[in-house]
Amino acid sequence: MNDKIQKFSNSQDFFQCPICGKVLKLVDNSLLCSNNHCFDISKKGFVDFVLNNKASKNYDRDSFENRHVILEHGMYDHIANKLVELIEKLHLDSILDVGCGEGYYSKKIAQAGIKDVLAFDISKDSIQLAAKGVNIPVKWFVGDLAHLPIQDNTVKGIIDVFSPANYAEFNRILDDGYVLKVIPNQYHVQELRQVAKDQLQQAEYSNKKVLDYFEEHYELVDQIDATKTYPVTEEVRTAFINMTPLLFNVDKSKIDWSQVKNITVGSTILVGQQKNRRN
Repeated sequence: MNDKIQKFSNSQDFFQCPICGKVLKLVDNSLLCSNNHCFDISKKGFVDFVLNNKASKNYDRDSFENRHVILEHGMYDHIANKLVELIEKLHLDSILDVGCGEGYYSKKIAQAGIKDVLAFDISKDSIQLAAKGVNIPVKWFVGDLAHLPIQDNTVKGIIDVFSPANYAEFNRILDDGYVLKVIPNQYHVQELRQVAKDQLQQAEYSNKKVLDYFEEHYELVDQIDATKTYPVTEEVRTAFINMTPLLFNVDKSKIDWSQVKNITVGSTILVGQQKNRRN
């Protein structure tokens, strides 16, 4: 059994069939439920659980490749390092990475020795990028946030980095666990925001609504700042401009970006514990 298959060997501990809800087990090169619904593990080492998936123009392969340039430049390392520290501090031995993109955070967490790391995105392009190359023991899958193919009460931690959340699904799959949600703060990409302010609906960013909604669902254990300003080359600046959702609806050709020499990646990590935990 090769490594790309081997990492799914304990699938019965986590995965359930998205069609019927039965437990999925590894059989040969596929995940199979008792009703014979079958999901193949691709040659690249991921499973596609989403039928009739439609790609988003803002989250296509080009978008994830731009993001890859930024991540390789190390501009999100300060966030990844804080997440690994938190996961180790909280003794979370199973993690689900929500909207994982090309898998940057999942890889860092798995490389830190966390036993079970599961990671998904709705974009098949991003999961293909995540799974290719050096084999790292992450259970990659294409999945739908509204209908996760994960059994009830099976994961100890969820990381949600600049991604949408589904707290009903999170609470269903968590086992007396924690959600680590990374949200932008007021300093995030302030240099780009300043230059593009004439085309933005709001020049200032507030995360108050996101924080309030989070606190409705979880006991807020901690808020941790993870903010750092990085010098950027023209290549990295261009990749960042084409990647950030802030600028999806901006006519980038009408803006002189050359004055931007630094970019701040500003975030707050919300550490939330499930309410009404079982005794």
